[in-house]
Amino acid sequence: MVSARFRPIAGLFAAACLVVGTHAAAEDWPNWRGPRHDGISRESIRKSWPAEGPKVVWKRDLTGGYSTFAVAGGRLYTMTEDQKQEIVLCLDANTGETVWEYRYAADYDKHPQLDQRFKGGPRSSPTLDGDCLYTIGTLGMLHCIDVKTGKPVWQADLLQMAGRTAPEFGYTHSPLISGDLLFVHPGGTKGNSLAALNRRDGSVVWKAEDDPIGYSTPVAIEHGGTQQVVFFTARGLVAVTPKEGKVLWRFDWKTNYDLNVATPIFANDQVFLSSNYGRGAALVRLKAGANPEEVYRSAEMQNHFSTCVLWQGHLYGFSNDRLRCMELATGQVKWDQRGFGRGSLVLADGHLIILGENGQLALAEATPAAYTEKAAPKAMLQGPCWNVPVLSNGKLYLRSENLLLAVDMTPQ
Repeated sequence: MVSARFRPIAGLFAAACLVVGTHAAAEDWPNWRGPRHDGISRESIRKSWPAEGPKVVWKRDLTGGYSTFAVAGGRLYTMTEDQKQEIVLCLDANTGETVWEYRYAADYDKHPQLDQRFKGGPRSSPTLDGDCLYTIGTLGMLHCIDVKTGKPVWQADLLQMAGRTAPEFGYTHSPLISGDLLFVHPGGTKGNSLAALNRRDGSVVWKAEDDPIGYSTPVAIEHGGTQQVVFFTARGLVAVTPKEGKVLWRFDWKTNYDLNVATPIFANDQVFLSSNYGRGAALVRLKAGANPEEVYRSAEMQNHFSTCVLWQGHLYGFSNDRLRCMELATGQVKWDQRGFGRGSLVLADGHLIILGENGQLALAEATPAAYTEKAAPKAMLQGPCWNVPVLSNGKLYLRSENLLLAVDMTPQ
């Protein structure tokens, strides 16, 4: 029982606990698309910004690349490039100071087939699992790095694994960890397009299929009690068993430039996929022991490189250079917004955090009723900004090729 003299203090403490309890707990962001692989954070965020935009906590110069972030344990991990080397960076997430960096040779000039427009640096994003960080470089160097020391535990070469030259746009997918396996898409044509490795030592568990490379990060799903890994190759969707690489089903989906980049979205026994270059989107319904059934096709959502976020039955994402809301079940567009170019977004606290191609940051309600802006676009960076924002532990991390910002998003 609290005595009378301490009741005011106890009351204040209870009120403080109530306020804290109304905000979702902070969380780490350990891999591509976050802790649940869906581009959604459960953190509460600041919903009103000053005219100059949210406060920048720290900033850090970089030397190139399109890699986004893994954040956990007070550290931030990303990749960049400098003087024919790729660099894996570990930074203090609160200050931006370097904790360690790991460099390895990556001479893009030795690979003339690489598209000249995208030689700025690594495109893949790190994957954090326990004490290990997994990274894929533009030229297919796969590393497992000890997060405590910054030293490599093992490495593998996807080009050698696939028996091929570097893809035109380099390797862009991020490593997928599921159980004790690490899934990658080397992109070979002789039964070595898809692969699973032992995440502990890098040994190859299996290689399978001959699909051309498609640049998308695979996803692990379960349907009808069957675990499966879905790859989005240049040929289309292909689902395989995790342990053997046996094909379970396919859905063909070709584009003009063999560019299937956005990550497939799995929900309610259905998979949504989307591509640019006039291809559009499709929703397919999975069927046990058979290929999926097509629900619809639509030209209204053409993901260039940025994956949609699915929230309360609606997709929010960029159809080329138009921000759109589309109903998942029907493909009907609910609203359309210009002005961000080929941007990207994450969702938190019922709101879209939008990063435009030219560095403008905005906040809008995640509602199908209308595009409802809560904070007007503010130029935080100079483009091109093709790096998806990451929200973790009250900070929003943004980057262009050459600058990284940590922005305060804690609720008022």
